[in-house]
Amino acid sequence: MLVHHIDGFVRFTYDEEAMQRVWGKREPMSKRHATRTKRTPSPLPPSTVLVTPYEITTEPIIDGPYKRLPEDVKATLERLYTLAQTRPRQAIPELEILLHTYPHVPNIYNYLSIAYSAVGEKEKAEHIVAENYRRHPDYLFARLNYAEICLMKNDTAAIPSIFNNNFDLKLLYPKRKRFHISEIRGFMGVIGLYFHAIGQHDLAQNIYDVLHHIAPHHPYTKRLKRLLHPTILQRLFRHVKR
Repeated sequence: MLVHHIDGFVRFTYDEEAMQRVWGKREPMSKRHATRTKRTPSPLPPSTVLVTPYEITTEPIIDGPYKRLPEDVKATLERLYTLAQTRPRQAIPELEILLHTYPHVPNIYNYLSIAYSAVGEKEKAEHIVAENYRRHPDYLFARLNYAEICLMKNDTAAIPSIFNNNFDLKLLYPKRKRFHISEIRGFMGVIGLYFHAIGQHDLAQNIYDVLHHIAPHHPYTKRLKRLLHPTILQRLFRHVKR
């Protein structure tokens, strides 16, 4: 895998040999097509575990609903995003009002779930996450947050259908050529945790290797490291818990 920094973007270029080292040998095209079109959830659809070329940017990617908001509302949301993390109780009332006014904007659900989680309102946070996924099933962060809940509840069987049996962002969003770094980290982190949960540790390790390269200090990277390479104390703690 080669990483090129070009005009504020990170462009990943993969060759076939590198692909096979990371993901294993690909299935023939006819088999890949059959797996994708069948759309039947399975514990692990290997033919859709691919990495295809795309650009990763740190520049904001503004989606349609957010883009169409009035400028003053956008400014308020930017302020509330920070407030949800620093003073969540103060952010919640304003976010609830905005959500009632703009239920078609998925970002607001995200900010409100962050605030609820920060104040320990777990059930409310999970409700908002589930509602966001129900209303906006194609929104990546709605998918990721809902998948996280499923993983916490050990409902691994739900994960493939959340991502349409596609474990590659380009297959999941074929019309997009560019993804934000936060989308890459979130997607790879959740998929890595899923692979570990179903016992596909080699695939989880492959994802950890990529995450360690692009985001070595991110919480998902650290979580996968603890799962894949626990310290002696962590192993002892897990043994005691059992």
